[in-house]
Amino acid sequence: MTQSATAKQSFGISISAIGTPDVLQRIGFDTPAPGPGEVLIRNHAGAVNFIDTIIRRGEMPEGMAPELPHIPGVEGAGIIEALGDGVEGLKVGDRVAWMGPIGAQGYSSHSVIAAPYVTQIADDVDFALAASLPVNSLTAWHMLVNLGRAKAGDSVLIHAAAGGVGTMALHIAKHLGLTAIASVSTDKVEYAKSQGADHVIDYRSEDLVARVNEITAGRGVDITLNPISGDSVSKDLEMLAPLGTTVLFGFLAGAPVGTFAEDLAKHFQKSIALRVSDIYTYFVNQPETFHADMESVYELLAKGILRPNINTLPLEQAAEAHTQLESGKTTGKLVLTIA
Repeated sequence: MTQSATAKQSFGISISAIGTPDVLQRIGFDTPAPGPGEVLIRNHAGAVNFIDTIIRRGEMPEGMAPELPHIPGVEGAGIIEALGDGVEGLKVGDRVAWMGPIGAQGYSSHSVIAAPYVTQIADDVDFALAASLPVNSLTAWHMLVNLGRAKAGDSVLIHAAAGGVGTMALHIAKHLGLTAIASVSTDKVEYAKSQGADHVIDYRSEDLVARVNEITAGRGVDITLNPISGDSVSKDLEMLAPLGTTVLFGFLAGAPVGTFAEDLAKHFQKSIALRVSDIYTYFVNQPETFHADMESVYELLAKGILRPNINTLPLEQAAEAHTQLESGKTTGKLVLTIA
């Protein structure tokens, strides 16, 4: 290690046991040291994600759940305190944002993160704003640009467009010159409009397929971004234009329902694609291009193109943050500030 950490003791909020948000408890731990290719970051903010609540409820797939106690948090922002051997392009004192794997400890004062997943941020960018960006913006960017091959003039249907990923997808879609169609619940229609959606569909009171056909004059959309799954997949395939792509990135309504023969093969002559996207597949297998995309989204933030809608709570109110997220009434992103 080329730089040594000055801090001796760190603190964080830990999942002490499976259960309700009340199981989140403050703990202390020895400040970790970065290994080769890693950096130690003093976090000033850490974002809250659904994966944190899934771990807390004990609903992770078999073999994937971390051991308890566990400090959640897979993204954050702060200042570099120490560098491991071989780290280039970063220095102690840099203001940075980061994304990490499960176990990165975003709900704590310190995290050790591999250098490819750390990017510098401008001096005038608030830490809470920066912490809100990595998971949502990179998920949206990867699905639109790398998987959907989005180009100016294309159209995209964004399910759950008022959520964190949905908001970033709206901003990126408009930046790329796409026609953005947002699908939201009744109480989030005005929010989706304010985030730049060209068309907003209230899925609770309107026929989604009929409205998309109306908006696209029967052609369909080039891309759908779907965190819903369940029985929504067959409708997405029906709404795709020729050579279109549906990207599944979540299962809020459960696993996909249907069969290849019934739902995909019947659209054979449209040559459509069905992709699944776990951002960590990209994270693990292509760190260099992941880092380049990370720099790209922070450039969009600096230019004001990405405008995350955030709500902040102090780290000590992590349980309240989980309660709010699980209520389904939040828009944008919840971020914990770390004093």
